[in-house]
Amino acid sequence: VAWNRRYLELFDYPPGLVFVGQSVAELIRYNAERGECGPGEVSEHVAKRIRHMHAGSPHVFERVRTDGRVIEMRGIPLSGGGYVTTYADVTAYKRVELALIEANETLEQRVAERTVQLSEALAAQEHAKREAEAANLSKTRFIAAAGHDLLQPLNAARLFTAALRQQPGLDREAAHLGERIETSFRAAEDLLEGLLDASRLDAGRYHPEIGAVALG
Repeated sequence: VAWNRRYLELFDYPPGLVFVGQSVAELIRYNAERGECGPGEVSEHVAKRIRHMHAGSPHVFERVRTDGRVIEMRGIPLSGGGYVTTYADVTAYKRVELALIEANETLEQRVAERTVQLSEALAAQEHAKREAEAANLSKTRFIAAAGHDLLQPLNAARLFTAALRQQPGLDREAAHLGERIETSFRAAEDLLEGLLDASRLDAGRYHPEIGAVALG
């Protein structure tokens, strides 16, 4: 067995346990008895690791120590015989890796939640749009129906006024009053015609034509 000072510190071996000529199996047994090799029989842990070394097969695995530290072990067979195992404390790296995984999961969750919120907002917007279009259509239909119903009595009133003004013997003041009444009816009729034109535009029955027009 050959080792360095960092190896002794890493596994916190007691003085006198590691020495030149010490059996590797005894070191494995010591670690297994402390629970450093995980659950299972001590003898099985020892036999398993000795078989790896005798087979000369390379291996890489991680061990979580009882104090929470993570040790990465790499076994490499030597061409001239023998076996080298390196040990590295990768606790800090594993913590960063875990933090990145958790951050990624949190980000994915936030993206999913935001996607749901946007979908709900778009659905609500589409619903509001449909309701507004339905309300606008109802308004257009009401204006068209009401305007048509109002135009008929206005037209009749204008006819009656015109007939009244043509009556023989009508004095000047009455004729002037009849003219003002007809003018008022005509203005109301023009207003209703404008409302009807607006409702036709809303309903898509009129299409504006863009072109040059004379000013003044």
